[in-house]
Amino acid sequence: MDPLLKYACHRVVELESLLLVDMPDTVWPAEVGMVYCQIDNAGDLPAHHQRRLKHHINRMWLEKMPVPVIVTAARSLATAMEEYA
Repeated sequence: MDPLLKYACHRVVELESLLLVDMPDTVWPAEVGMVYCQIDNAGDLPAHHQRRLKHHINRMWLEKMPVPVIVTAARSLATAMEEYA
């Protein structure tokens, strides 16, 4: 992997850990669950990656992105997260 990309991924993980407080009982909106259910490999991710994925889905939903775009982005993100699982 390109060193710059590796650094960027490491930095994103570091910043997410600061933003996403470890809360096992987060209640996500129904819209997040609707999109999350469409991600085939999401259930295979570790719990902390599942929580991050839901967080990103929620952010995209709040930014009023179209649902098909959110699904595509979430699938791509879940695939990338599998590499770090």
